[in-house]
Amino acid sequence: MLNLSFKRKIGLLVGASILALILLTVASSLRMRSQIVEGRKGQLVTAVEAAYNIAAGFEAKATAGTMSKEDAQKAARDAIRVARYGAEAKDYLYIFSMDGAAVMHPLKPEWDGQPMIGKVKDSKGLDIIQGEIDVLRASKDGRAYLMTDFPRPGKTESVPKLMYVMQLKNWGWLVGSGLYMDDVDVQVRETAVQGLLVTLLILAGIGALGVVIARSVLRQIGGEPSEAMAVMGEVARGNLAVDLSQSVPGSLLDSLSTMVRSLRTTVSQVRQSTDSISTASGEIATGNQDLSARTEQTASNLQQAASSMEQLTGTVKQSADSARQANQLASSAAEVAARGGSVVSQVVTTMNEINASSKKISDIIGVIDGIAFQTNILALNAAVEAARAGEQGRGFAVVASEVRSLAQRSAQAAKEIKGLIGASVDRVEAGSRLVADAGKTMSEIVGSVQRVSDIIGEITAASSEQSDGISQVNQSVTQLDQMTQQNAALVEESAAAAESLRDQAKRLASVVATFRLEAGESLMLQPAAAVSTSVVKPAAKPAAPAHKPAAFKPAATKAAAPARSAPSAVIAAAPAPRAEPKPAPAASKAAASAAPSDDWETF
Repeated sequence: MLNLSFKRKIGLLVGASILALILLTVASSLRMRSQIVEGRKGQLVTAVEAAYNIAAGFEAKATAGTMSKEDAQKAARDAIRVARYGAEAKDYLYIFSMDGAAVMHPLKPEWDGQPMIGKVKDSKGLDIIQGEIDVLRASKDGRAYLMTDFPRPGKTESVPKLMYVMQLKNWGWLVGSGLYMDDVDVQVRETAVQGLLVTLLILAGIGALGVVIARSVLRQIGGEPSEAMAVMGEVARGNLAVDLSQSVPGSLLDSLSTMVRSLRTTVSQVRQSTDSISTASGEIATGNQDLSARTEQTASNLQQAASSMEQLTGTVKQSADSARQANQLASSAAEVAARGGSVVSQVVTTMNEINASSKKISDIIGVIDGIAFQTNILALNAAVEAARAGEQGRGFAVVASEVRSLAQRSAQAAKEIKGLIGASVDRVEAGSRLVADAGKTMSEIVGSVQRVSDIIGEITAASSEQSDGISQVNQSVTQLDQMTQQNAALVEESAAAAESLRDQAKRLASVVATFRLEAGESLMLQPAAAVSTSVVKPAAKPAAPAHKPAAFKPAATKAAAPARSAPSAVIAAAPAPRAEPKPAPAASKAAASAAPSDDWETF
């Protein structure tokens, strides 16, 4: 199979297409027969369901009482008797009872009311009436098909006839009809013949198209595809010295020749550029090493700065904590002083109330002294009156004398109490002044403590802000340290990439050496040795002290590179256009409609 020529492969493809079309025609015919049969079944079911619905409608009227059962059955029989369907309106419907008696047959009115079991049989001896009753009783939904064999009217040859029946349970009726199926195969054969003719025409077109495609492809390739594959195999193995001078212009082999010439030019230019790439990569690696050393030193300095910032951050945080504690203590002292001031104010108020009460007591004592004075005067008057009364007023004089004595004693006691109260009032006033002075002093203490608390709060806030600022600076230094370390890692990766580039240049030189540019000639491995020498030289250049690394000079590299490599000019070979084979057209399907049956067999 793989060793066949292109023409034979095209022939094999055409043969396979022919076989596929034949199989497609056969499958189409079988599918068409199934579709026609299903169409006949649908036509039969529609007609029988319509008759069933007519009978069911009259049954509903009889059940509702709008018609008697006899009138409803007669109306149903008459309506179904005249019903026809089909293309020529010759197909009819019939009614039998479930016990086998004929209820209505439009072509055999003499059967009405007669038992028909055993009287109507097909060519195979099947009792059609009994068969329809049996399939209905076996059915779960009250409808069923029955296939029989009957000759058409006026003929003796039996042909298939499909019966469809439905059961009207309340009346015990069997409503049915039948269609002949022998014309289905006739339609399928006619359609198959038409399809075969179309297929033959398509096959002829496919054969002609295959010949045209084969010639076109061979002309575009420039020969057998196996020849082109052999040439491509030589090129894939690195042989660019293949001779394609005899290729047809515009063919695939001619485009392949152009591609080979371009590859020769490209390989030559790659060979010239390999040593320049190796030298430049060596200098890049040296510069990256110097940059890596400086970056590592910077990273070390940043680590020390980060450590110092961490210590400073800890100290500032400790100061902020101390200031915060002092602020809390000052706030507590201010609260205690405020409570003391409140207590002193309450004492001042109490002393004022005591002073007022003492004054009221002094007033009350004055009233008592006045009462004693009046009592003494009254007693004196009573004694005078008793003296005037003589012997009769002697007892009254004794009482007046006692009252006078009591009044004098009360006045004396009131004077003493008034003196004591006055002394107490003086002392209370002196105490009130002292308490008022203490209240003022306590208020000044509360104000001073509050100012101290505010100052310490400001110190605490400033310390917190300083701590936050130093923390941010510490984070920035830490991030800068991390970035510097990342840069150092990137520099090391760049140095590794430069070293890898140098290795790739060596490998590229080795790969290019596998191509043969001319017959009997191949690239040698001298460029690889030159690469090795040029890489070692830049490593000896940086001889500066440790604190001042040697500077990398890219200008020298850029100036040296053009001297070694010429600009490459790759010639893109445009392949000749290739005509794709057109797909074979699919076999057309002949659409055939179901032909109506000519007549119906009567029972």
